[in-house]
Amino acid sequence: MRSIKKTAQPRKSTKKGFKTKEPYLFKTIDKTEVHILGTAHISKQSVEEVEKMIQTIKPDVICVELCESRIKSVEDPDYLKKLDIFKVFKERKMWLLLSSLILSSFQKKMGNHDIKPGDEMRKAISLGRSLRKPVVAVDREIQTTLKRSWGNVGFFSKIYLFSALLASLLVKEDVSDEKIEEMKSDDILKDLFTQIPKKYESVKNVIIDERDVYLAEKIRLATLDKKVKKVVAVVGAGHLAGISRNIELQNDLAPLDEVPQKKIWDHLSLAIYPIFFAGLIGYTTYSLGGEAGMDLVSKLIYIKGGLAALGALIAWAHPISILLAFITAPIGTFLPIFKAGWVSALSESYLRKPLVEDFERIAEDSESLSGLWKNRVIHIFLVFFLPQFGSTIGTFLVAGKGLKDLF
Repeated sequence: MRSIKKTAQPRKSTKKGFKTKEPYLFKTIDKTEVHILGTAHISKQSVEEVEKMIQTIKPDVICVELCESRIKSVEDPDYLKKLDIFKVFKERKMWLLLSSLILSSFQKKMGNHDIKPGDEMRKAISLGRSLRKPVVAVDREIQTTLKRSWGNVGFFSKIYLFSALLASLLVKEDVSDEKIEEMKSDDILKDLFTQIPKKYESVKNVIIDERDVYLAEKIRLATLDKKVKKVVAVVGAGHLAGISRNIELQNDLAPLDEVPQKKIWDHLSLAIYPIFFAGLIGYTTYSLGGEAGMDLVSKLIYIKGGLAALGALIAWAHPISILLAFITAPIGTFLPIFKAGWVSALSESYLRKPLVEDFERIAEDSESLSGLWKNRVIHIFLVFFLPQFGSTIGTFLVAGKGLKDLF
């Protein structure tokens, strides 16, 4: 990461730290004790060790591996009740929501009924509030991390990675307590990412390496207040090695908060389909006559619109959402900002708003075909994907038919 400046060399602490069964890192930075506990986000033992550590050390500041937006959702029991999924689709943040839901659902499947994903963070926050100590969110905003991850790979790589995420949601995983404890091993996490093809190294860099630097710097900044003598940080075990390498270095976080800007090609690509189909229709009309041109336009409407509507119907969408998919698909050919999937999902999220239990049951409902259609959250994403998939197939079919008739 060339943008990260390092201005000091790490120093090893000679002090003895806190005794724990969990992965643990102890540092002294300018006379401030820094105790960093490595956890698994679905481990009962991690929750117990967090409580023991905070009560024993009595820190002045508690740092948690959460961003500001996630710390609010963790603390607010009514977070899901307040989540307006219609607004999420309206602002086109569905990819961010979907990625977050898949991750939390995957963790929930690997956990058990006693422990929820992130309970060790909840414990740290609740203890911090009860002790009236500052609780600091030291992770980068999840939206920034996801945008930087997606921004570093091409279209087909996005499809591959998304398919891998989706597969993790659909597969049921029974994990023993022993396996959960093994997950705290940094070596296992490294092995996981060594299996990722080299061309996706940039994704690993954003999700792991950059966040190691980010977490380390935010924890280090918490020690700068002279009144702070002890800091406790709760992070995923896989970040300990990276934090250890960076916590005593001064790192510039501004480059790590930047979101990739769209390139000129990204803007030009929006004009490809409109120009292609306008040219195809115009040339067909010129070469074969007006009737042939109108026939191509009708095929565009009925084939592309029909397949989009069929996708919405398979997703068991509301009749209005099906109609909007049919209407929007051909219009989107010339106005790319209108997508059949996006419009139909926007309609569905307004007409059939998910309930709190739909969010809570995503992990369970994703394990059966009936659950996929019954759960309103998953259902809305099906109404987003299937019409868009049908519309895309229709685009190629109409283009192929038009070129065949022409040549």
